[in-house]
Amino acid sequence: MIRVLFFGMLAGKTGCREFSLDMKKPQAPLKEVMEALHARFSGLPRAPYMTAINEEQAEASSVVKDGDEVAIMPPFSGG
Repeated sequence: MIRVLFFGMLAGKTGCREFSLDMKKPQAPLKEVMEALHARFSGLPRAPYMTAINEEQAEASSVVKDGDEVAIMPPFSGG
């Protein structure tokens, strides 16, 4: 199981700030995790998100393992 954290407007779109996702295998690319989340949350827009695995910036090809924490954040800018 992985812990998924939604930030900003994504929490509103999914209706939760935190979600536990049961992994079908011991590890998977982040892209597969995102596909599973889109299947679970129909209101989750398909957009370029900032993602992190265990507080480290991650890409779609990054590997998520059972027990990891995945954070999904909408893009933001600052100055």
